[in-house]
Amino acid sequence: MKAHLTTRPVQHVIAAIQALDLEPVKVRMMDPVRGEGWTREYADSIETTYKNFLTMLVKYPEDAEDIALSEDADEFWHTHILQTIKYAEDCQEVFGNFLHHSPHLEEITPAYTDKKVASAEKTRQLYEREFGAGMDAAWSGSVIKVENVASSGASIRAANAASSGASIHAANAASSGASIRAGNAASSGASIRAGNAASSGASIRAGNAASSGAVMLARVKKMAAAGARIRATKTVRSSVPMLKAA
Repeated sequence: MKAHLTTRPVQHVIAAIQALDLEPVKVRMMDPVRGEGWTREYADSIETTYKNFLTMLVKYPEDAEDIALSEDADEFWHTHILQTIKYAEDCQEVFGNFLHHSPHLEEITPAYTDKKVASAEKTRQLYEREFGAGMDAAWSGSVIKVENVASSGASIRAANAASSGASIHAANAASSGASIRAGNAASSGASIRAGNAASSGASIRAGNAASSGAVMLARVKKMAAAGARIRATKTVRSSVPMLKAA
């Protein structure tokens, strides 16, 4: 039996999903330099598909890990996750648990391709059941970007699906390319809160904290010494009188 994302009433969770304030995520996605340069209209469209995806995870918990999302909806999810404090608070507010992201990190094999095709077909069936004729827009967005004309707005196919999905495990012991253990601490942009239990790309143990701190301290001292040497050298050079031709 698969673990479910939440134990809260489904309609309560869906209402909370729809009420999510994702404006900071959209602002980032619309940024032409740091984001994707999306138009407001397109960002709003992908916000809707992302909320649809979250809703589907809750309504169809037995199929949650097989539900695929479009590539742009996946990028939207990534950006939401990177706003770590907001994402953690949103997950707690909506689900009462942390929703982990599980990207595909292994070699692409025929078995993986077959699994992705099956996932796309399962997703198509569920979205057709939920949205009927509007299932394509519900999955990929109602606005078609020029550069994505060949693949967006359209059928839910394996080729258009992101190579990632939700990872829902018992006791929330899932991660994105990392091992999460109780007591682990993680920071993104150096914002650390007591009781946080996330790690990025690594397994953090208490025993490592002291040694990594020592390494950091040694590096700081080394940088300080290097800076002192540079300043000393500059001082000596600047004190040598300039010789002018007679």
